[in-house]
Amino acid sequence: MPPAETGSLEKHLKALVGERNPYSSPEALEAAGAYVESHFSACGLEVWRDPVPFEGRDYFNVFGRLQGAHPEKGLLIVGAHFDTVEGTPGADDNASAVAALLEIVSCLKDATPPLSILFAGFTLEEYAFVGSECLCKRLMHEDVPVAGMVSLEMLGFVNRTPHSQNYPHYVDPAKYPDRGDFIAVVGNEVSQAMTVSLAGSMKQAVPGLGVEFLVVPGNGAAFPEVQLSDHSPFWQGGYKAVMVTDTAFFRNPHYHLPTDTLATLDLAFLRDVTEGVAGYLMSPQL
Repeated sequence: MPPAETGSLEKHLKALVGERNPYSSPEALEAAGAYVESHFSACGLEVWRDPVPFEGRDYFNVFGRLQGAHPEKGLLIVGAHFDTVEGTPGADDNASAVAALLEIVSCLKDATPPLSILFAGFTLEEYAFVGSECLCKRLMHEDVPVAGMVSLEMLGFVNRTPHSQNYPHYVDPAKYPDRGDFIAVVGNEVSQAMTVSLAGSMKQAVPGLGVEFLVVPGNGAAFPEVQLSDHSPFWQGGYKAVMVTDTAFFRNPHYHLPTDTLATLDLAFLRDVTEGVAGYLMSPQL
């Protein structure tokens, strides 16, 4: 498996960064989805779009399937949303994760992972996970076996200043770093083994990468701050699902602001996170 490259990540980011919103910039939103689709196709995946109805219009998710050695064991879904809120270029939220998704595809395109992987570019995450919920409902309706789901959510912001990392009120900060220089893996109770395995696999793949994990009780419903990404519909559907994140507004002061620009991202950190997730997908423990 070839390593992730900062140059490729930067290329994707330059193509994606800019407001991508269904109300204020629908053309840019569609172009971002088309960019994801084009990369999936160029890497030889089986590619398709699915319509996503929203307020009288159809938007679309983009999917690319990589056949695994044991497709009978169910799909492993890896997704990132390509939309933004109004008024922000959305570099960390969520172009960073889309770029990582595309680079993971590049790293794995000639591989045969143990499980078949469904790579997903989700639309309309910022409007209560419309795109990922649409997929989740379809999988449930069609009784498609799902081994697990990984949501990539804001992966590129680092702050190495002491006391730069904040946490939800239910997390003991004494148990975690006070610098915002690690990646977090968040799961719920049913996803505990997957959460621990993904965090461990990322550390093994990239020994210099700081990785922390959090497992919340039950289905996570009582912990709204860790539900704010495309894993949430899968938690509610009873599937194993984890979020990989730089912790968003608990670290990044540019969250949902016009200052969420490419210049604020740490591309070496994003490369290491990408490498870590790609390594996990080649030997996933669920």
